Amino acid sequence: MVEVNNLSHVDAITYESLRLILGDIMAPVVDLEIQESPNQHGKLSVTIIAEEPVKDYILYEGNNDIAVLYMQNGAMKALFQGILINMRVMAAGEVYYVFMEVITASYLLDYQVHNGSFQDIGMTSHQMIKLIMNLFPGSQMLISIPDQPVGMIAVMYQETVWDFLKRFLSRYGAYLYVDSTKKGICLCFGLQDTKESVSWDHLPYVIKRDIAPKDVEKQLKGQLVYCVESYDVLPLGTQVLFHGKELYIGTIYRGFRNGLLVNQYHLYFKEGLRIKTYYNPNISGISVKGVVTNIMRNQVQVRLQIDALKSYQNQYFYPYSSVAASPDGGGWYCMPKPGDPVRIFFPVSDESKGYAISSVQGESSPASDSPMGNPDLKDITTPDGKTVKFIENGILLSVGEGNGSVTLTNDGKAEFNTKESIIIGAGEEIKITTDGELTLSAGTQATFTSEAGSSINLTDDTIEANASIIWNN
Repeated sequence: MVEVNNLSHVDAITYESLRLILGDIMAPVVDLEIQESPNQHGKLSVTIIAEEPVKDYILYEGNNDIAVLYMQNGAMKALFQGILINMRVMAAGEVYYVFMEVITASYLLDYQVHNGSFQDIGMTSHQMIKLIMNLFPGSQMLISIPDQPVGMIAVMYQETVWDFLKRFLSRYGAYLYVDSTKKGICLCFGLQDTKESVSWDHLPYVIKRDIAPKDVEKQLKGQLVYCVESYDVLPLGTQVLFHGKELYIGTIYRGFRNGLLVNQYHLYFKEGLRIKTYYNPNISGISVKGVVTNIMRNQVQVRLQIDALKSYQNQYFYPYSSVAASPDGGGWYCMPKPGDPVRIFFPVSDESKGYAISSVQGESSPASDSPMGNPDLKDITTPDGKTVKFIENGILLSVGEGNGSVTLTNDGKAEFNTKESIIIGAGEEIKITTDGELTLSAGTQATFTSEAGSSINLTDDTIEANASIIWNN
């Protein structure tokens, strides 16, 4: 703590006015330290004196809920409430000193990692926060960020709810603040503009300026910090008027000095309590499985395996990594259909940069002429059976299941096969030339006709020619 002296002792909290409550036990406090700052859980280190029965109850029977109360104006008020996370006991004769470490109940958001995606870009920021906080019944919250549609996907991947909420708030340049005087989870999302009336102008203070490179983008107001000590107990994020300036409590240190509880406050301009947007490094390079639900040009909507929502007002569209696609719409246009499995790949830590790629799910025993069984083979197939196959010695174009095919081979051959008809038409003329043999075959009959009326008809053992003049050599 930066010590600032010459404080007035009026209304100061003393050891005698402090009590620790744990279940049915009320014990006197002999030492205490509290630390609070934005985006952090409030922490309390406290020492009490206890006799053996009380010591045994705390060690073996008491629950984890701790409250430190103080008497002021005839009423008990909360100084700190939280969860016991660590303790040790030191024996001194028949008296025991119990050292305890306590953390605010906001810790309940921060001990287990989760996966979840929020794809409804029409959901507002307040709706998303409330949806998540509904997982923690009885929690209290005050939200001060703009209540506007989020406008982009949000993905929680291998991170706690606490870390996700902090990161989500950074989109708005805001911090998460914990009120340690309230029981249970009590959070402030962003700064509150409620002013607390204090008379601190007569108190000595220290002013600091942080001009480290990381804060180079902050203007002068964002770099200034006023350090003042008072006996007044105020929560984190409170707005106060100090020497005519509207400042906010950004950091708190509480501890005893000369038998009195001294509260050191670090006061910031609002510009000094803004944070840059940051992302989740755990998501970089991973992919999440899903199923296509809708397609629009080269974008897809996907139901992800980790979706946290059952329905959407305005579902997010991912760009699809199509084959040889170009900005003008040229090149290949190979898109999945609804129901097809895909993966959403996140190349960097910013989840808004994610895009959809193809995915093959399940196991099978592919045929030898399938690309799944032979990586040297390539093909493009549509759902209705149209196929382009890059076979070992050429290219095969086919439709249906054997209804028709065209084969072009590397040795210069072309083969056409259909179940029904082959029709060749031209506006001018058709020429068929060869340096070798020309063979035309038919099962029962071959007919050659012209619009002028001439014809040659070939059957099993007959050739019939019809024309006004027939030349025969």
